Amino acid sequence: MANSFGGFLHTSPLSNLTSSTSRPPDPHVALSSNCVRDHLGPVVQSVSDALHSRGPSTLSELTSTMRERCMRDWNRERGRLVDGLLLLDGGTAAGSAAAANDNARRPPHTTTTTTTTAMTTKVSMNKARGPESAGFVVDPSRICAALVVLLRHSLVDVSGGGGGDPASPRTRYTYTFLPDRARLLMRHSRYVQHVRDVTTDERASAVVECLLLNGRMTAEDVVRGAWGTIGRRRRMRPRDDDDDDGRDGADDNNHGIDVDTNNDDYDNEGEGNVDDVEMDKALRGIVRAFVKLVEWGYVEAVKPIARNRDLDRGDKNRNDGTNGAGEFEFGMDEDGTIVVEGGTNGGRKRSAYDARESNGEGDERPTKKRAIGLRTDDDEDGGGGGGGSGLEGGDRRHHPRILSLLSSQRGLVPRGSVYRANTSMFHASLRAMAIGRLVSEMYPDEGDGGGGGESDGPRHAGAVVRAALMHAAREEHAPGVEESEEGRHGRMAGLGTFSPPDLVPYLPQDVIGSLRSQIGGIDRNLTALLVRMSKLRHPPVLLEVEEARGHPRGGKFEVCTRQLLRRMRDRIQHRVLSSHHGVVAARVVSVLRTRGHCESDVVAEDAMVPAREAREVLHRLHRDRYVDLFDMHMTKTHNTGTAIFLWDVIPSRLSKTVIDNVGTALLNLRLRRQHEVEVGKDWMDRAKESGATEENFHEGDKRKFHKFCMGLDRLDRACLSLDETLMVLKDF
Repeated sequence: MANSFGGFLHTSPLSNLTSSTSRPPDPHVALSSNCVRDHLGPVVQSVSDALHSRGPSTLSELTSTMRERCMRDWNRERGRLVDGLLLLDGGTAAGSAAAANDNARRPPHTTTTTTTTAMTTKVSMNKARGPESAGFVVDPSRICAALVVLLRHSLVDVSGGGGGDPASPRTRYTYTFLPDRARLLMRHSRYVQHVRDVTTDERASAVVECLLLNGRMTAEDVVRGAWGTIGRRRRMRPRDDDDDDGRDGADDNNHGIDVDTNNDDYDNEGEGNVDDVEMDKALRGIVRAFVKLVEWGYVEAVKPIARNRDLDRGDKNRNDGTNGAGEFEFGMDEDGTIVVEGGTNGGRKRSAYDARESNGEGDERPTKKRAIGLRTDDDEDGGGGGGGSGLEGGDRRHHPRILSLLSSQRGLVPRGSVYRANTSMFHASLRAMAIGRLVSEMYPDEGDGGGGGESDGPRHAGAVVRAALMHAAREEHAPGVEESEEGRHGRMAGLGTFSPPDLVPYLPQDVIGSLRSQIGGIDRNLTALLVRMSKLRHPPVLLEVEEARGHPRGGKFEVCTRQLLRRMRDRIQHRVLSSHHGVVAARVVSVLRTRGHCESDVVAEDAMVPAREAREVLHRLHRDRYVDLFDMHMTKTHNTGTAIFLWDVIPSRLSKTVIDNVGTALLNLRLRRQHEVEVGKDWMDRAKESGATEENFHEGDKRKFHKFCMGLDRLDRACLSLDETLMVLKDF
C-alpha cells in the first residue's frame, strides 16, 4: 500500500503499540503524541509512546522496551569484538578526526560511535534500526535524558521510591505518562497571548513564554530567560513579523533535550544595545512582572527535583518520592537501572552516559546535569550548598542585579524555589472569559436599560459573570502568602461564592463608572444587578446563596457554571451536527434529546420533515454514533415486521462522539500543516537568506511563497479555533 503522506514521518517506532493506531482509534492519544513530537522532538515522542503503551514503568523496563522495538538484529560476537576495540591515538584530536572520517566511509548499517576518554577512544556499534531523527533510540543515556525532559515539562507522574532491600543502593521509581497534559503543549501560544491581554505587559508574556519553553525553572533562571526572550523579540521585530510562539528553543539536532538556560548567551541577550540604566530598569520590570504572576496564580511553585548529592548526604528520605511533585533526578548504570550515585568514598562507577557527555565542546567539561538541561546549584567549582537553596556555587552564573532584586521578594520567592506555568489557572481564566462572552451574547448591554437611574434588564451581565469567575480562580489558585490550615479549609469551603464588594477589583473601568454614576452608589447598584441576574432562567446565571436584604456585605451569590457550560456545549454540538449532517439532523437530535425514545414517524412529525427523510437522517446519525437504536420484539423470535424500533440520544455518548470528531479534525489539520511546512522548507530557507530585500526572488516565486504563507495562516486559524472548541468540550 502506498504511503498516503508521501514520505512524511509523524509517528514514532512505538506508535503502533498505543491506542492511537487501534481500531477504532483514539484521536486524543495520537494528538498528544503529535504535540510531543512537534514541541520536544522525535526522541521524546518515542519515550512517551513507550510509557503510554506499557503503562506505569520503571526506567529499566522502559529501556528494555525501547531496545526491543528500536534495536536491529546484530551479531553479538561482532559487537563484543567492536566494543573491545580501543583506537591507539591517545584520545587526541587527530585520532577523533580519523575516527569521524572512518565513520563517514562506513555503510549506514555499520555506523559506529566513538566515546573519548582521557587516554583512549572507545568504539561502539550503532545498534538502532533507524536514525535518531526518526525516533529510533537505544542508548540508555538518551532515553534517560528524554525522560528528564518529560519530567521538566510535568508530562510524567512519578510514584514509588522505596526499595525492597533498605541496604540496597538501587531506588525504584515508577513513571506514568500523562497524555492530557501533553495535549496542552499546543496551547502555549494561547497562554502567552492571554497573559499579554490580561496584564498588557510584554515582560509578563516573556516570563510565561520562558517557563512554557523550558518547563521547571528557578526564579533566577526565569528572570534571565525572560531577559533573553525580550532581547530576541527586539532583534526579530525589525526584520520580520514572525511571532515567537514559544517553540523556538527545541533544536532539531538535539530534539529539545538540551535546554540552553545555562548558556552564557543569556547574560548578553539584551545587553548589546542598552546601557546599565536601561538594563536595570528592564530587569526590575521583569522581576515585578514575575512577582505579579506568582501572586495572581499564573505561575506556581513546585517541589524541586531532588539531587543525588542530597540523597547521599541523607538530606532526603528514601521514601519521599511521592511527596508533592515526587520527582527525582537520577543516575543510571549501563543496564538502564536507576542507581544512587556516590558512596562512602565519594566515588562512583563511570557510566556510558558520562563517557558520552565528556565529548562536549570547549575546554570545560560539562557535567551530566548541565548537558541534559538541568540546573545544578553547585557546580564542580562551587561550594557544597546542599539542601534546597544551594545558591552558593550557583550565584556566579546569575547577574548580581537579579539576585539583589529577588532578595527583596524572598517572602514570596524563597531561595532555590522552582516554578512552572500553572495551566489550571490559565484554563480557569480562559473559562471565565468564555462564559462571560456567552452571557454577554445572551443578554447584551444594548437596549436593556430604561430611562431611569437603574436599568430594568441585566445590563453588564457578561462583565459581572467574568469578574465573579476570575475572583473564584484567584481564590483557588492564588491564595495569600501567609495562610493557616484553618484559613485554607475555610477558603476551600467557600470557593465559588462571592459578595458584591469582592467583584469590584475585577470589573472593567467602564462598568465601575456606570454603576457608580447611578443613584445609590456602586455597592447598592451592584447588589441590585446581582439580584436581578439571580432571577434569570433558561439557563440560570446566578444563584443567591444568602439573601441580599439585610446582609452586611450585600448578600452572597454563586455563578451557575455547570448550567452555563452545558448551554455552551449544547450550542457546539448543534453547530457540529448542522455543519456535518445538515439542519434537519440537528433538529432530529434536539427532538430526541427532549422526548426520549421515539419511533421514526414521531420524530418525523415533531421535526416537520417527511417520514422517509427522517428515517434516512436517523440511519446516517446512527452510523456515525450520534443516536442509538433500541429494537423491542413482541415475540421470542426475531421478526422485523412486528418489532418496534425506538430511537434515542444518550448525552454522554453524543458528547464523546463530538469530542472525538473534533480531536480527529484537529489532528488532521496539524498533520496537514506539518506536511506543508516540510514541503515548503526550501521556500522558508530562501526567505530567511534573502532578508528584507528579496533580491533572489523571482516574480513567480513571490506569488507561490505568498500563497504558501496564506495557506499556513488559514491552517493556523483553523487549528486555534478547533483547539478552543476542544478546550470547551473537554478541559473546562
